[in-house]
Formats: sequence, structure tokens, C-alpha cells
Amino acid sequence: MNAETKLRPGKRHRDQIIRMGGPIGAVAQLSQHSERKGAVLDVGVNRGTVALHLCRLFCDLPVHLIEPIPAQCDYVLERFSRFPTVKVHQMALSHETGQSDFHIADYLGNSSLFTNNDEAAAKHTEHATVETITVETSRLDDWCAAQGIDHIACMKLDTQGSEFNILTGAKTLLSRHAIDIIMLEWFSLPHYDGVPLLEDILTLMRSHGYVLYNIYPSRKLKTGVLRYGDAVFISETFHKTRLTGKEAT
Repeated sequence: MNAETKLRPGKRHRDQIIRMGGPIGAVAQLSQHSERKGAVLDVGVNRGTVALHLCRLFCDLPVHLIEPIPAQCDYVLERFSRFPTVKVHQMALSHETGQSDFHIADYLGNSSLFTNNDEAAAKHTEHATVETITVETSRLDDWCAAQGIDHIACMKLDTQGSEFNILTGAKTLLSRHAIDIIMLEWFSLPHYDGVPLLEDILTLMRSHGYVLYNIYPSRKLKTGVLRYGDAVFISETFHKTRLTGKEAT
């Protein structure tokens, strides 16, 4: 039997992930306070490394893996084929429902709905586009309604610049605090053309009553200027009803 099929929720697995630190460690810490309702989303699943941790932390909930690149989807479908709670969707989330160009990079993990042709992005990027394909896109509000999902216990976004647009397309969910925990990647310098930056995400999340739980700078320029990193947000409702008076750090 594949070792991955033996994963079960439990304190040992959670503590192992907490000790890893960083954003996934924070998600593990927060998961022990979850109401265990709704679904879990990994958007921009790539090869599924974070998805495996989410399966350990939330394997008593449906886990949806969303990835637009066909080859990556095929790999993830095979890797998670024995997980009965996991469902894979070949598509992209954005601020509009329809279709869009998707730019596949020489390093697949840097592929994006955004281009990186302009000088400002070219100064900071580390990849080149090798192919552009057409992908189906959906607003998160629309997609969740179609899937019958009214609550998200945890959502991870690693979509190479589309994080802000995805959150913009989740106005209904965010306005009623229907997403408890959000782990996302951010840029503080433009690595893609016209990409929203960290300050845009912070403003958007605060406007919906979300708390910045922690922030994790990752890479810097040689001058020391911050380039990008990760952050974890929680809804004010989750903060007040699940964390107040409890150990959460």
C-alpha cells in the first residue's frame, strides 16, 4: 500500500507539521481550533507538496485541488488517486468566470495568468514563457456555489500573482467570513506585468474583516529589498470564536 494512503488526522501529524514552521506550520497550529466543517482548497497545487500536509491536517474534510496545467493535473490525479476525500479540478480561479490565456513557464511553478514582458517585471523574474494555453477560469464565489460548498475551513493560494484577483472573486464568501484560514503567496515587487502587490492584498483583506495572523518574508534582492513571501490570514469570526482565550501561537 502506498504510504500516502495511510495518513490519518491526529496530534502526531499536526505536531510534526507545526515543527516545520513557516506558513504551513501556522496553518497546522490553527487547524487544531477548526470547527471541521466545509471543505479545504489548494489552489495552484503544482506537485502537491502542500496538499499532502493539508490532507494530514484536514483529511476528515473534502479536499479540492485546483491546477490549470494539464501535465501537473495528471501527476496530481495519480498521486492522490487513493485519497477518497480528494478531488482534482483542471482550471484556474480568478476575478472572472470564463476563459483566459495561461502562460506556462520554463519552470512550471512560475506559470501564471499574468505575463512578465515589461521591464519592471523582467528585472525580478527568473523564468520565461515557453507556451500559452487557454484555460477555464471561475470566480471562487461562482465555483463554490456550483460545487455546493458554503464554507471553507482552509484555503491555500499559490498562483503566481493571481491571489488578489481570486480574493476579489470571493467577495460573498469573504464578506460573511466563510473562509476561516487563508495561506497565500504575495509579491512586494512586480514579478509579473501589473500584478497586485502585498499592500493591495492587505487592504482587500482588512476591508472584509480578516486578520493578518503572520507574515513570512522569503526572498530579497541583493540590496536587501524584499521580493516576495507568504502570509496567513484568519477571519475575525474565527479569531473571536475559535482563538480568543486559547493558545494559538
